[in-house]
Amino acid sequence: MAITALLLGCAHALAQDAGAAAPLKLSTTITLTEQTGEWLPRSSDCRQAVPQRLEGLTLMGALEQVLCKSPQLSQALLLVAEQQAGVDLARSAYRPRLSVSAEASANRIPSSNSGSDSLSASVTGSLGLSWVVFDFGVRDANLEQARQTLASARAAQDSATLNAINQALLLYVDAAAAFARLEAAREGEAVNRQSLEAAQAKYQASVGSLSEKLQAETALAQAALERVRAEGAWETARGLLAVAMGLPTGQRMTLAPAANAFPDADIPGDISRWIADAKDGHPRVRSARADIRALLARLDSIKAEGRGNVGMSVGMASTKGLGASAGKIESGLTGYIVASMPIFNRPEQQAREAQVLAQVESRRDAQIAVERDIESELWRSARLMETEQQNLTAAQSLRTIATQSYDITLGRYKAGVGSILELLSTQTALANAQTQVTQAQLSHAQARLRMAVASGRIALRK
Repeated sequence: MAITALLLGCAHALAQDAGAAAPLKLSTTITLTEQTGEWLPRSSDCRQAVPQRLEGLTLMGALEQVLCKSPQLSQALLLVAEQQAGVDLARSAYRPRLSVSAEASANRIPSSNSGSDSLSASVTGSLGLSWVVFDFGVRDANLEQARQTLASARAAQDSATLNAINQALLLYVDAAAAFARLEAAREGEAVNRQSLEAAQAKYQASVGSLSEKLQAETALAQAALERVRAEGAWETARGLLAVAMGLPTGQRMTLAPAANAFPDADIPGDISRWIADAKDGHPRVRSARADIRALLARLDSIKAEGRGNVGMSVGMASTKGLGASAGKIESGLTGYIVASMPIFNRPEQQAREAQVLAQVESRRDAQIAVERDIESELWRSARLMETEQQNLTAAQSLRTIATQSYDITLGRYKAGVGSILELLSTQTALANAQTQVTQAQLSHAQARLRMAVASGRIALRK
């Protein structure tokens, strides 16, 4: 069973070094591959999540569990199996039908009617074969319709896979965002504690005022409050990710370091060509095209039904008498060639053809709407990606300046030439700059994910 999935790369680098935050990297091999049972619901390859596998959870690990436990993807796979059976059923119409039957009969005539009781019995066996020799293309059209319906179901499976992957990507990034905010809050709390220690040292040395010490304590309490809020947001995001993975909300887990959690990927160079290629091969477009082709095949079938068919029937029967005629066998062979052609059904056929033609035109309009929707989403995603890249660069520059300003102000305060208000101001500016960098990184990641999901052209690999 093919699992044409989407992972156009979502890579994310919330990892930071001492100097600057690394931007999200995105690159992937964009190929549609056939996977045999991997990450499919009810597949033996779907491994049960155990606590050991939830420690340092990567994006791919989360994706595996989300896809294995996705009820929507499971339904899509069952629909594919149903339509595959429909193709097999359409193929069976080409084969002759063979039937075997056996019959036993007995007849007793009472003595009041014949003067003496009489009993006659017999056993009959028959073999029959029927076959539609020629039907002006009805079976061909029905088979093509079944194949196109199957193609539409497979495209719907791809769409369900994309939706499941999209859900996993967004939930994982949200969890990573919450964890990053928690780390930033903890770092901010540590910075405020450092400022408080400096204020206490000056107060104890009688070179600082009690007011400065109280202001530093207030700032630390506020930082502790922000940390508590960040912990609550992380627990919420973790629980939502656990539910999508088919786990209880209370399931404990930790995320892998950002540098190891996401695969690398490249952003497409020629956006216009990327949009054209992605739109042409998107599962939603393929599904719409398959629906149109299925209706056109249905129209051919209706036209062919109006021309009639030629069928053949062959039968052979043998009867063996029992009782007085025991041992006697009578055999017979029959054969028929039947040509059937409807004569007075033209109004009905025209109405059926008009009905299908209207459906075809409606599906074509729907396809145009789908193509425009996908093209708009791709263009919006590409522009958003460009904007978020610029925002990330600006946020990194702001954080660098805020860090330098804080270091200088802290040194001035320890040297006794700066005020606590100046220190707290630069401290707040540094915390805000760090928050903006984190938010820019996450927005950058979200923009790349939108590009990945919107394209619908990624192969999922383990």
